[in-house]
Amino acid sequence: MKPFPLRGSAIAITIAVFLSETTTPDAFLLPSPSASACATAVADAASSSQNFYTREKHHRIKTLSTLRGGGSRSGGVNARRVKSLRNAASSDDMNDDSSKDGSNEQSIPTAALNLIKGCVGSGVLSLPAGVAALGDVPKAILPASAIVLTLGAISAYTFHLLGRLTYVTIDENGKKESKQTSTINSIGDLWEYEVGKSSSWLVSASIFLTCFMTCLAYSIILGDTFSSLAETAGLTGLMSSRRTSILLITLTAVYPLSCLKSLAALAPVSLMGNIGILMTCIVMTIRALPGGAYSPTAAIGATNFLRSLPAELQPSFGVTGFRSPRSLLILSSMTACAYLVHMVGPEFYQTMKDPSVVRFGILSAVGFGGTALISAFMMCVGFLTFGGACKGMILNNYSTLDKGATLCRLLMGISLLGSYAFLSKGMRSAFYEIFYKGKEITDKIHYRTMQILIGILTTLALFLGDAGFVVSVTGAVLGSSLIYIIPPYLFLKSTKRRTTDGSLTTTSTLKFERLWNKFLICLGVFFAVAGAGMSVANTFFPHLL
Repeated sequence: MKPFPLRGSAIAITIAVFLSETTTPDAFLLPSPSASACATAVADAASSSQNFYTREKHHRIKTLSTLRGGGSRSGGVNARRVKSLRNAASSDDMNDDSSKDGSNEQSIPTAALNLIKGCVGSGVLSLPAGVAALGDVPKAILPASAIVLTLGAISAYTFHLLGRLTYVTIDENGKKESKQTSTINSIGDLWEYEVGKSSSWLVSASIFLTCFMTCLAYSIILGDTFSSLAETAGLTGLMSSRRTSILLITLTAVYPLSCLKSLAALAPVSLMGNIGILMTCIVMTIRALPGGAYSPTAAIGATNFLRSLPAELQPSFGVTGFRSPRSLLILSSMTACAYLVHMVGPEFYQTMKDPSVVRFGILSAVGFGGTALISAFMMCVGFLTFGGACKGMILNNYSTLDKGATLCRLLMGISLLGSYAFLSKGMRSAFYEIFYKGKEITDKIHYRTMQILIGILTTLALFLGDAGFVVSVTGAVLGSSLIYIIPPYLFLKSTKRRTTDGSLTTTSTLKFERLWNKFLICLGVFFAVAGAGMSVANTFFPHLL
């Protein structure tokens, strides 16, 4: 492998740190209870699917298979052995040569675990802040849990829509018995098939912006995480500052990992992420128990970390009570992004063993159901520990003297580094799709692109103490678009086309479902506009809430 050309990136980062040290930091702080809430789960989904939306790997194109016998619309399709995006972090699928022996097919349990793994990442650690935006009373977890579970069900439905549309596309092309190939491996490919190529760049742009803003949130989180670890290790002053942490992590890990073309070496990161989430769940649950280490009613002589926390991080209950119900929109924006794995819906369908609409429906129900339950549980234990003081990354609330929390920070920090690498690959692939489509990507273009992107991300991370405002707005708009707007719109386009050409019969059930999908589009537009507005109000005009 060629050595990484660090010079350009180092110059950009040096300029950034100079500016950051000579500018009043407070002028750039954007305080928000949802520091990285809306984007972190997106990254976990994208990180496990590192080559999403890339056209630079043409081996993803497959020859369409013909349908197996049977007249059911939910019959199985013998799909090709495509590179599994969801197993990208745990198999050799990250290499350019995919297995063609069928070993990459996923059973429903395996696919469900991969789906849950993609959703239940560091994103769930931001959800307690969404409850804190609603109020600082324990009863706030009731409407918050209802939001998480309801939006989880809707997300499962729209995810299932993508599988159904993928099936229809394979069905139609298979019946043509033509020799043409299909690239229905992503939501962008579905858009090209149903809507047209001229506007497909909109989907690529959405993916790029989502990945970009998630990388920004990750840079900030990594700065906070390793700064806390430095304090735990006894470092002080400049060596424990978040800006120093961001610079060191970027130069030594983020940039080199982001430049990797093959990510097979990062396979253990997926396991590390799972262990980190499991360990964090256990530690948070123990800390939330009555009389625990963060409880003011802890028994005399018991371990208690309250004295080591600054006032703004200590548990806060009953001070402000319930805030305006409009604050639920902030949690809705976070939750939308916590379920955002729709980008790989078509790929999930085609990598299933014996794929069918019914089996994909089971996968959607199990995967999103498990995600909803785990997310709601961790959201509740985090909020019940710190109440209205919950930060955008709940681990920031725990004391640097807490060994359990320190272990969780270390595991999650390592996991985030790997996730950053996977995510940056998706970001640059979408970038190439927009600006270099059909062109050869040389090493010069590759490294220059990453130098520019990582340089911009690092500069923003140095200036922004909390990316909550930018991330919340981006999450509200892009999350709502990719979950509530694009899949229903594709469904409406597909069903209208098929009823017009006579391949689909208009029934009362179809009419109702089309009406339901129109409602979802309206709901998505509402969440995008209102969620973004609430993020602005929560950041700049909190007194209005």
